[in-house]
Amino acid sequence: MDYLLAFAAQDFINFRELEVRSLLTIHGLSQDCIPSSTNWTDPYVKVRLPNDEVAAALIERSMLVKSIYLIWTCASSFEQLLETIPKIHRPSIERYLYGNESYKMIVSSVNKRIPIEQRLPYIQRLIEAHVNITADVDLDNPDHKLHIIFEYTKPTTNKGDQTLVRVYYGLAIAESCRKQILNEFDLSKRFYLGNTTMDVCLAGIIANAALCKRGDIVWDPFIGTGGMVLAASIWGAYGAGNDIDYSLVHGIGASPKAGQGKRIKGECLRANYRQYGMESQYLDVLIADAASLSRLLRISSPSEGLFDAMITDPPYGVRERSCRVASEVAEKEASLQPLEFIHQITGEKQFALVPDQNGLAPVPHDLPHYPHKEDYPLQETFGDLLEQANIFLKPGGRLVFWVPISKSNYKGPGSLPAHPRFKLITVCEQALNLRISRFLMVMEKLHPNEPDFSLATEVLNEAIDDEGGMSNSEVQGIPFHLKNFRETYFLPKDQR
Repeated sequence: MDYLLAFAAQDFINFRELEVRSLLTIHGLSQDCIPSSTNWTDPYVKVRLPNDEVAAALIERSMLVKSIYLIWTCASSFEQLLETIPKIHRPSIERYLYGNESYKMIVSSVNKRIPIEQRLPYIQRLIEAHVNITADVDLDNPDHKLHIIFEYTKPTTNKGDQTLVRVYYGLAIAESCRKQILNEFDLSKRFYLGNTTMDVCLAGIIANAALCKRGDIVWDPFIGTGGMVLAASIWGAYGAGNDIDYSLVHGIGASPKAGQGKRIKGECLRANYRQYGMESQYLDVLIADAASLSRLLRISSPSEGLFDAMITDPPYGVRERSCRVASEVAEKEASLQPLEFIHQITGEKQFALVPDQNGLAPVPHDLPHYPHKEDYPLQETFGDLLEQANIFLKPGGRLVFWVPISKSNYKGPGSLPAHPRFKLITVCEQALNLRISRFLMVMEKLHPNEPDFSLATEVLNEAIDDEGGMSNSEVQGIPFHLKNFRETYFLPKDQR
């Protein structure tokens, strides 16, 4: 049966196809149910599904689809639509128009407003086109809602030059949870926030793109305030991750909320899970950088993996500093503290320490301490991310992450990070300004018996420099231009 997906306004148009196809995968439906000629910028998209129950389940968790309709007929004009009414298969409409249940007819349109006084004639003529309708009309609480949908072209001027594209007639099947999620998880109401907490709608799209479902373990190696894993947990996944920023993870320091000053005691990701009644879906957060993950978590076999999905938004060094634990320990003199204080922090008396004339002794270097940090080059950030994902993701699991790039450097997917053991599913662009975009990359880990993905070879060929040599980052399939992203971002106007 033919159904019609109705998208919500013009939100994140570039992500529509990704989300819908991901939802089809989650529900085990064929990708062929969407016509190859589909234009994803249109406000409505046709999809062929087996029944109403599948249609309702398909869009339940969508962040971009607001509703779905069963299409009985469609035409290029309303007059042609009326001519097709007698041809509608009677059993398809028997329950709704010739049974004991009530109905309501609704006229709606897109790209052009139809005045209220013009809607009633459309409804009357459509009812007359049916023969001897016996169902009752109930405008307040109908059992079924029948829709006449007018689709117009977008206006090119302010003089109302829209033209009618198509008229649909059918039954409203279901609405998605989009409005409910956007309202309940509104960032302005969230207890624990950061400067870069992911937009609720985008976080939901990412959770769908990663195929997150009940029982999955979803990991974010740059978790921050955990907005993305929280979105995955709405649908039953377990959220966890790691981050090097101790203060952010533990809710220490200034609050990003206007007028709050310092953070309130207890601000952390667990508090957000508790706020939304999902604490049972929270695992934990490690204080560690992404490069250290393989030293902290041990698995029996990388070919089996541990996580069902990995989703993340690595810091670009623009709004948040990108750093990691330094590979070399910084040499510095030991701090001097009173013996009593050293005994207190070590939990035992340090008889080997000899105080000076002021009663101070050097603090032992092997005490727990904050490790020295260093800048984390962007191309190494993505190199480590892909390597860690190759270790910890289960075969068939998805890696979904953001990549910032200057538009002048983007020459297609080959300009983005790649790995031979990951198949590129799709890339979606979100423009940040006229010069900079960020791309949502969706990759899938290959099974051990599958050959390396060919796009990795293409990236390596493009990365070969004029002299035929490659840097270490290029050998890993990470475009060299990512190294200079921060410099490009802050480039003065006269040098752009």
